[in-house]
Amino acid sequence: MDTFFIEFRDPLFGIVVFFILLFILSFLSYWWGRYKAAKEHTDLESFLGKFESLGEGEKLTEQVQTNSLTSESWLLLAQSFEHQGNYEKSVEIYHALLSKNRDPIFQKDALLLLGKSFFKAGFLERARQTFLQILHNSPRTPQALHFLILIYEHLQQYDKALEVMESLEELSPATLNERLYLECRILLNDHRIDTDEKAQKLIDLYTAHYQLGYMIFEWLFSYRPILAWRHFDQSLSQRLSDILWRLRDENLDLDIIANNTFLRELFSAKGSVDLSEGSSIFELDILIALRRSGNAKATLQFEYSCDKCNVISFLPFHRCPHCHAIDSLQSIMNLSKERFEENNSLQ
Repeated sequence: MDTFFIEFRDPLFGIVVFFILLFILSFLSYWWGRYKAAKEHTDLESFLGKFESLGEGEKLTEQVQTNSLTSESWLLLAQSFEHQGNYEKSVEIYHALLSKNRDPIFQKDALLLLGKSFFKAGFLERARQTFLQILHNSPRTPQALHFLILIYEHLQQYDKALEVMESLEELSPATLNERLYLECRILLNDHRIDTDEKAQKLIDLYTAHYQLGYMIFEWLFSYRPILAWRHFDQSLSQRLSDILWRLRDENLDLDIIANNTFLRELFSAKGSVDLSEGSSIFELDILIALRRSGNAKATLQFEYSCDKCNVISFLPFHRCPHCHAIDSLQSIMNLSKERFEENNSLQ
């Protein structure tokens, strides 16, 4: 019986079997890669076919297909159009390049740029479909996940944004402020929670992490000013100067103001109290001097900057509209002429 199976104990037989199996696995791997690449290309063609041309697409597509410029040069040209605000041409170039160049890495990069163009142009649904297409082929793409969160945030679909956040946290662990921001958004938009409970949850969130100070205290001073003063973080005084400036006099806590140098100067400049004779801050010092001289024809106007990218905005923000950083707002004071409403009614 042993002599019958002698060939199975021969070392040469084992080597032959090994190379046969290696050949079969290589053959299957090669054709599986070909099949996957063909399927991805078919999916991409189907994806691009969903969108109608935004402008003079046929002419531009023909130039991309026939011109001798490299794909990288066309990408630079598309990005220059995007920086100029000409999103139609940049989108058409990305479309043409995706049809022309089948390299998977290039297609992924071009799709990312296409999705960003759609997002900047305000085509949120197109941007959403573009980033989902990227994640369909490359699930571990942090940029696509990040922009998908931004899209759901713009659509006020914070629950979906939080679901995407779970995937992003696995790839980028340092995203605590993003999660807290989305949870805070969900809390503020939940109409089933009454105001008192909402205020307490906001306070608990801030005392646990000491983040989102502007966002949380903006809401607290609007709806529960007494509670806001009770838990007021005085280190945020200058960041919250625009919110404090707009508070009514009956909503002020004079004890806290009297014990804080900046608050004494701020509300003395406003005329709510008379606790400071000057200030090291130029704008407040001018206003205090004007109040004390009896000439109260000036006030403060505010601009807002991002401490990450230094972009200037005339409106307050909780997420920077340029670099998308969270809780990066800084208030900038500007002197302005105070305007009084004149009563022109005939009586």
